[in-house]
Amino acid sequence: MYLKYGAIVNIVTLVIYFVYLCIAVWLAIRQGLGHNFPWICMIVLALCRLTQVSLDLAATSMFPPASASNTSLESGVAILTEISLTPLFMSTASMLNMISGPKGRRMQWILFLLHVPLLISLVLIIAGGIDPDSRDSPTFAATNTTKAGIAIYCACFVVLIFATTTIAARLYLANAVEVKILSTVVLSLPFFLVDVVYMMCFAFESLRGDQRFNVISGSVTLQLCMQVIMEYVIVGLYLGLGLELPQKAAWLRDQVLGDHDYDQMRDTFLWKMYEGLSAVVAATVMPALMFSHWMLGKILRSGSP
Repeated sequence: MYLKYGAIVNIVTLVIYFVYLCIAVWLAIRQGLGHNFPWICMIVLALCRLTQVSLDLAATSMFPPASASNTSLESGVAILTEISLTPLFMSTASMLNMISGPKGRRMQWILFLLHVPLLISLVLIIAGGIDPDSRDSPTFAATNTTKAGIAIYCACFVVLIFATTTIAARLYLANAVEVKILSTVVLSLPFFLVDVVYMMCFAFESLRGDQRFNVISGSVTLQLCMQVIMEYVIVGLYLGLGLELPQKAAWLRDQVLGDHDYDQMRDTFLWKMYEGLSAVVAATVMPALMFSHWMLGKILRSGSP
């Protein structure tokens, strides 16, 4: 039996996310209560993806390609495709909240309250997906409610970049495990950005265009490159980080004893980038301060009788 391009992508996604689901379940059990929320979000994401590709495979096998893609199955596929960013955002915010040293109490509340707009966007996207206006045409259309939910995603991503930048600026307060967590989040942000851009292009693409970014009838290659592979990489990075993190008991022991492995911290990419930026700032600011000090002294000496 000949498989279509989109069906092959769905089958590969099915296999990959089944593996991701098994790893996420194991990490959630291993990390224990209080440290397992990022992996619970990964479990939710994997279940959404597994359900989405299963529905998509069923829709493509039950309906001919020339038929309208506004069936209830395709509506479910569209909704599950759009809401996948919610557990991804929550997992990232929870990982940043696991960093205690450089974070600060104010940033902790910002990351915690970030879940509120994410839940609002989840409700808006689901409501927009089941709106009959989204199925008026042969292609799945983003309603105003869906656009509002995805716009909230964009705002949440800006907050996430701000939080990551603020925490990275205080990297000297982090231990080796926290540097590893922050490095993983920083590496995931470019892939995260591409995923958010794809969702924005889908939401605000003109209905009179060719609908290349449509999550149902758009280009499979665009969706593969801008969303599917991006999420493969992000989830793979997060699960790989989870496999390297110590168990909850070892983590608490290190925090109590204050075990800071500075040699290991200095080997990380983020620490080297931090040292490089610090050297650039020092090379730029220190001569300016010395010149200002010299100029101020000269002015004061010239003004004295």
